[in-house]
Amino acid sequence: MFKSIVLTAAVLLATPAWAADKVVDSISAAPISFLPVHVGGRVRKEKMGYSYQWPGVYFEARFDSPYVNLLFNDDANMFNVLIGEKPLMVLDRPGHTTITIQATGRGPHTVRVEKRSETQYATGQFQGFMAQPSASPSRPRPRQIEFIGDSLTVGYGNTSAFSQCTTEQIFETTDAQQGFGPVTAKHFNADYQINAFSGLGMVRNYDGREHPKYRMPMLYERAIFDDPTPVRQLDWHPQVVVIGIGGNDFSTDVRPDEPWQNAANLRADYVKTYTAFVKKVRARNPDAWIVLATPQERQEGYIGGTDDVFAALKAAGDTKIDRVSLPELDAIGCNGHPSTRADARVADFYIKYFEAHPQVWQGK
Repeated sequence: MFKSIVLTAAVLLATPAWAADKVVDSISAAPISFLPVHVGGRVRKEKMGYSYQWPGVYFEARFDSPYVNLLFNDDANMFNVLIGEKPLMVLDRPGHTTITIQATGRGPHTVRVEKRSETQYATGQFQGFMAQPSASPSRPRPRQIEFIGDSLTVGYGNTSAFSQCTTEQIFETTDAQQGFGPVTAKHFNADYQINAFSGLGMVRNYDGREHPKYRMPMLYERAIFDDPTPVRQLDWHPQVVVIGIGGNDFSTDVRPDEPWQNAANLRADYVKTYTAFVKKVRARNPDAWIVLATPQERQEGYIGGTDDVFAALKAAGDTKIDRVSLPELDAIGCNGHPSTRADARVADFYIKYFEAHPQVWQGK
């Protein structure tokens, strides 16, 4: 059974007069049904709705009735809810709940639910939208872009006002939707995936000890991290794939008891594994423009290793690949991570880059 709830003004974002869109405690007597859903990001289809773990996942539907119901079974995530492009509310771990929203003005309306939090060891379910089935469904966007990375791509603690954060504060202040990936994608009206995991490396996670059972090449194949079923998304053919991962691999000195024993061996393994990973991404996306990115002033193993990967791929004949260095980041967010201001600078960098290379969208 679902619990239908009323959200008070206290949970609504501070918004101007357009916020006549509101949460209500009653719905029209007209029959309602599940609406077609457009899904962004990697999810696992369930009998009712979708399960997810990757950050930045989102769900969209169109409706022409005065009301729409949002069905959740998720006590682990935070969400943005938007009507059209207007933010309506932030939901914090809604649980097993039905939320009813009234939309003012003439339809059709678009409702969007965005996962903003990172959940590495918990899943949740969005079980769909219900309304009077009258409007045409939301359609996939012609442009698609994918971002692969670590905490920098996640938006880890990016809305925090201070650097020292508890685990709960990291959760509350992480907003993947304000990360550079979604901001860039929305500028180009592109669908996007944020396939990123904080603390993860290509071959070595943070300090050589974090998340011992996970590495990016393994998780990249999955929709749910502990479900080895390979992800299948027949409608996902990104024109652009941006990869930035390696800061955790070289985050600390290699200890003698680690498999690599020294920095040179670690770098060699990183380059070999990263090169193979990009080749696998290329095999899935033969026409995509691939960008290998690193921040400035990072470890030589990370920057130099990424240079080596780029050189190896170019030497192997890949002509649709580039290497970029990101603008300077700040360390204002949680645990010295970039803030939303830094995310905005990186997004601006990518926006200018893709505007200067319009061919990457393949005419779409």
